[in-house]
Amino acid sequence: MSEQANYTANEEYQRFESIMNIKRYLTQEEYDFCFSYDKDIREDITYVGFSDNRDYLNLNLYSEHDHEKRQSDMESF
Repeated sequence: MSEQANYTANEEYQRFESIMNIKRYLTQEEYDFCFSYDKDIREDITYVGFSDNRDYLNLNLYSEHDHEKRQSDMESF
């Protein structure tokens, strides 16, 4: 593997890891990138289709606690 190809592969890996380990919501572009990098993400991502460019929910970062907190916050209004 050439030095340039190695650099590019590392950059793609770093971007994939950053998206999947930090972002709770992914845009369509981020989802497409991650899906092309690793097809197995379909088990970790679900489509939610929010109108503000947050199309996919990263289930690795979403927790039931977040869901329950959001519901209790909405009920207090």
